Formats: sequence, structure tokens, C-alpha cells
Amino acid sequence: MSAPPPKPPRPEVFQGTPTAAATAETTGVAPRTTDDLADILSKDTEDESLRKYKESLLGSAAHGDRGDTSDPRRLVIEEFRVVFAPDENLPDIVHNLSTQAGLDNLRATGITMKEGAKFKFRITFRVQHDLIAGVKFVNSMTRMMMTEAEDLMLGSYPPSSTPHVFEFPKWDFSEAPKGMMYRGKYRVVNSFIDSDRNNHLNFEYDFTIVK
Repeated sequence: MSAPPPKPPRPEVFQGTPTAAATAETTGVAPRTTDDLADILSKDTEDESLRKYKESLLGSAAHGDRGDTSDPRRLVIEEFRVVFAPDENLPDIVHNLSTQAGLDNLRATGITMKEGAKFKFRITFRVQHDLIAGVKFVNSMTRMMMTEAEDLMLGSYPPSSTPHVFEFPKWDFSEAPKGMMYRGKYRVVNSFIDSDRNNHLNFEYDFTIVK
């Protein structure tokens, strides 16, 4: 009988990023629609302290930076990286997911990891055009008809030409499962979905644990 992999750790929201709740609380506008950024900036303009606080939350977006507006995508996953603990003495596994060629390469090659290896995921992404609220990373692993799924909240992000980086676990490393029952190939389906249920990216690959 095959055993499912353990659930991935639940990460923290990236420090310095305005969450949906924080934005609503400080500005009075819940970030859910594509008009939110303009709405937030246009409200309470006579309140200098609130204006400056909103600008600190929104970063360069408050000064007109909407990212690459020639690209219709609102969320672009630039890099999907597996980082190993220093004592593993292993190079990072890196995939560029901003192009179809990169997605095809991940699907074709997959990710192979030694049992018991200590690792973490690092996702680099850009937000374009407007705020995206409640982005979550949906991770589903299937083996022998057994599926383990987990939703990991990344948070809410303003548009910017500068990429955002999300790492989990933030402070430590996960450990790949060990033992004969856990070795083998798992089918992984990952998605990035926001609070409006927009699926910004969906991709699949094989995750293999070896002895």
C-alpha cells in the first residue's frame, strides 16, 4: 500500500506585503476588484498621514508602477525554486515558469529528490496592472489513487516592476519523507488562485523520491 506524502508546512505572509484584511482596515476598501488600486488612492487624499501610509503599503504602485502593462497577465510566476539546506550540499533546482517553454520543461523533467533531504520552496513572481487579493498556492500530490492537498496563503500584493519573493517554510526547512513506502513517483498539480477564484496559473509535473 502506498503512503501519501506529508502535508507541506503552512507559510507566513511575506513580510511587508499588505494583506487583504490590512488593506481593508487601513483604507476602508476591501481589495477584490480590478478598480481597487485606483479607488484606494483616490480616497482620503486630504489626509496626509493616511495618504503616506497607503503609499508605504502600495510601494511603487502608488506612484504609477503597474508592472509590464503590455503583458495581459496579472500574475506572472517567474521562478519556481527548490532550495536545499546548506548541509545537503546540493545545488538548487530552478524552473522558469514565465513562459510556456519553461512550463513544458518542468512537466517533462519533473523534480527528483533524495529521501530525507531538507528543502524549501522559493517562488518569485510579479503582479501587474492592479492589486491581487488573497493569492494562494494550491499544492496537490497524487500517488496510487491517494491524494494529499494543501492550500498555502501567499497574501495580497500590489502591482510592481520589482518581483515579490515568497519562501516556505520561512525560517526552517521541510524534510522529504523517508522509507520504502514513500519512495517513488507522485503526480503534482499546482495552481495560483486569488480570492476572486481567478486561476492565474495551473501546471503539473512529477515529483520523485529516491533512496
